[in-house]
Amino acid sequence: MFKPVHVVTAARIALLVGSLTVATLALGPFQGIEHVIGLGDKPAHAVAFGGLLAISFLAFPRLRRNDLTLAILVLGAAVEIAQLMSAGRTPSLMDWLADAVGVGIVYGVSVIETVRKMAREQGDMTFAQIEATDRRRGRRRPAVAFEPATVQAVAPRFAERAARRFPVR
Repeated sequence: MFKPVHVVTAARIALLVGSLTVATLALGPFQGIEHVIGLGDKPAHAVAFGGLLAISFLAFPRLRRNDLTLAILVLGAAVEIAQLMSAGRTPSLMDWLADAVGVGIVYGVSVIETVRKMAREQGDMTFAQIEATDRRRGRRRPAVAFEPATVQAVAPRFAERAARRFPVR
């Protein structure tokens, strides 16, 4: 039987292969290969890193989207920094910004889908009411103001404290 767990496993394998492919193409002697598939340099960056983010959403369903988005942006920055040490490659802030555009598009689509789901399931509630019913957030304890201990004229001795803690039976 095919289960959602199988999709997660396949997505993790695809994410590993995709990450290695992107790193190899970005760091190897393959400049200009994106023209073979009909893309320019910047659109290829946006598609590659947006695709990695989309696959990572499937591969790690329990992780927060914000964390995955930051991880992909850090990967893009790491690739650009690694190009400093790679012969024949030049790092570019514009390439990283193209990565960020692709990541932003995929992240935006995922946020839109979340709002659509809330509108379907909880359309008549305010955002505050929705947040109050969210089971993922633990119930917050009421804030307790710090109350200083009463000042004693003479601090109890060790024997007195021990006698209170361990009374004689």
